Amino acid sequence: MTLYWLLSVPAHGDGHVAWRDVKSRVGDSEVYDFMLPTLKIGTLDTLVQLSDELAKHDTAYESTVGKFIDTLRTLTQSSTAELQSMLTVDEKSVDQYIRTFAWNNAKYRSDRALPEITSQIGESMHAIDAQLKTKMTQYNAIKNSLATVRRKQTGNLSVRSLNGIVKRSDCIPESDFLQTVFVAVPSMLSRDWTNSYERLTDMVVPRSSAKISSDSEYTLYSVVVFKRVLDEFANKARDMRFVVRDFVYDEAAMEHDRMQAREIVEQEEEVLDNICEWLKGSFGDALTAWMHIKALRVFVESVLRYGIPPDFLPVVVKPNPKQAAKIKSQLNEFYAYLETSSRASQRAEMAGKSRPRKTEDSAFDMHEFSNILSEYTPFVFFEIPWTFLDSE
Repeated sequence: MTLYWLLSVPAHGDGHVAWRDVKSRVGDSEVYDFMLPTLKIGTLDTLVQLSDELAKHDTAYESTVGKFIDTLRTLTQSSTAELQSMLTVDEKSVDQYIRTFAWNNAKYRSDRALPEITSQIGESMHAIDAQLKTKMTQYNAIKNSLATVRRKQTGNLSVRSLNGIVKRSDCIPESDFLQTVFVAVPSMLSRDWTNSYERLTDMVVPRSSAKISSDSEYTLYSVVVFKRVLDEFANKARDMRFVVRDFVYDEAAMEHDRMQAREIVEQEEEVLDNICEWLKGSFGDALTAWMHIKALRVFVESVLRYGIPPDFLPVVVKPNPKQAAKIKSQLNEFYAYLETSSRASQRAEMAGKSRPRKTEDSAFDMHEFSNILSEYTPFVFFEIPWTFLDSE
């Protein structure tokens, strides 16, 4: 998939020249307008505080968008091409939406203060994330129920349902004193069962054991015992690694189990369809919220860097992957005039303020400082890592 850059450079009163400067230094990479509305600037303190807050939102919302994609991929077992067709924003593909981004004033009114807009986006994203968790909890619950049903239908004779395996003729007539018990015996212990079942406890009917069915792991036997020793028989059988099944032949109960199994299967299909449709429908809202946070970050950082009144050019660049490092280096070199060495160090410190701080007694980490400097650019620069579909 595609990695995009979202960057902002000073316009110096002429956006056309600024566009040409960017375009001339990105080679054959594609450049697109990134349309921002007129936003209220507010105070310097507000902008500095928002800079930190927006960075946290950016990371969190990127994670939420990733969860949408991973969940949809898992639930639908779709290919990358199929997922791409499902993931749309306002009937556009994600790539089209990023390349033609325009502020959605109907959702997020641009005439409000920046903290209000940020809070509104946060509320909408929180609601989306909460819905996702609720729907996945609901789906996982019905999925677990379905797994239990399928295990009863397809597991070995020690766990699977005996409906359809045990027949009426395998059971003695209803009695106040006697009961037919069904025991799953590991196949390798069948001889032990035959030799020992009559002596597991008193009041086992001699020669009452009969083979009912078998699979690759277990053989199912029936045996008749007195009801008064049923618990003792089960405990002794367990000690011998024999599994006494909790089963009493009841046609009405068997029919109820079959109907319940069908209902669970139908419920799982219904819930799965519902959550997949919701994921496809709400993905656009999640991505929209994330991109508007990106837009706010560009505006706030541009004002902090380039001053007021706002005079900057925000653009989206789709870098040629093979030349990305070279292109970024060329941009850094061209816009190096924007920062003096002292200001570069100051901004590098700001770029690293979210990292754990060293104590006064800690040794200075030149490697970490070099990493911070290497991430810093003299112009406003963010990545839009639309690469979620790279791994299947």
